[in-house]
Amino acid sequence: MKPHTGIRKTAILLAAVIPGMIFLFIPTLLKGRTDWSEYYDENIYPYLSKPIVYLSSLVPVSLTEIFIVFAAVSGLLWLIWIFVRFLRSDSKRRFLYRGALILGIAFSLFSVSFVLMHGINYTRVPLDASLPLDASQRSKEDLAEVTLWLAQNTARTRAELPEDGNGCMVLSTSITQALADGSRALDAAAVSFPVLGGAEVTAKPVALSHYWSYTGITGMYFPFFGEANVNIDIPQSQLPMTICHEVSHVRGIAREQDANLAAFLACISSSRTDFQYCAYQYGYLYCAWDLSKADPESYAEISALIPDSVSRDWAQNTEYWKQFEGPVQETSTQINNTYLQMNLQEEGVLSYDRVTDLIVDYYFTYVKGQ
Repeated sequence: MKPHTGIRKTAILLAAVIPGMIFLFIPTLLKGRTDWSEYYDENIYPYLSKPIVYLSSLVPVSLTEIFIVFAAVSGLLWLIWIFVRFLRSDSKRRFLYRGALILGIAFSLFSVSFVLMHGINYTRVPLDASLPLDASQRSKEDLAEVTLWLAQNTARTRAELPEDGNGCMVLSTSITQALADGSRALDAAAVSFPVLGGAEVTAKPVALSHYWSYTGITGMYFPFFGEANVNIDIPQSQLPMTICHEVSHVRGIAREQDANLAAFLACISSSRTDFQYCAYQYGYLYCAWDLSKADPESYAEISALIPDSVSRDWAQNTEYWKQFEGPVQETSTQINNTYLQMNLQEEGVLSYDRVTDLIVDYYFTYVKGQ
């Protein structure tokens, strides 16, 4: 091979890889420039994401699931085919070069797509700062007041919901309708909080949801298809928050604690009582846990307001997840933790649980403050 030919091939290979490397570095560069991130989300992201979201929504099944299952099933066959082709190749160096070039192009395509459809959004202004919320230091009495508010609304909404044969809450409509109503719930919240507005999205049900539960995952946003995927096998008392959480990712809310807050606001803003119940009992569990450590007496008084029907829902949820405990779930959690930390969420999976402070701040700003 002539020297200039080798230089040219190296340049082509670098040209295939470098765009992906540059784009992966963009979120780090934008970490301290939230004004740029917000400009991107308001003026560029909608035009990039809406066509992708629209096209994927034309397919009623999860494209993400199809892609992952196909990749898993065919992956070993592809490796075998590539190995055989390599052994039979007349020019193994050229074969390796072409393979490296294809991998380089694929790497750049995936990197650019991820950063544009999700990565940059991790550098946005935190949702609690953009609402804004009053983040004043709160006393244990303040925490008790919020926990009481959540307990009362949990009991009120639960009394209006249908039950299955085991006395556990079920959705007021079909799961299909609930998946579509997640976007409408965010639209309702966007009336007061415009940052939650965005593309019309119907969350996708995952057909293999029961097996997906072995990973401990209830939902996933797949940025390459602009698709919100939901584990529909989980107890229905947990579904509305999951649906709204994943739809909020599609709308540019990337951080997990922000998506949890967005889901909470969406569910309590929804006209659906089952969505409201899901949010109130979700918030109660976090606030009550903190209250039990800060003021056990107040916790005991407030927890007495929780009816047996709610306790049945919680027991159902606990029993459901107990059957999936094991190494697969532990490995999945560690992978998710690493992914979040790589995307500027230093707390990793603990960022999902930064809920109490946000709900308390919301209550004193928008409930009691009005």
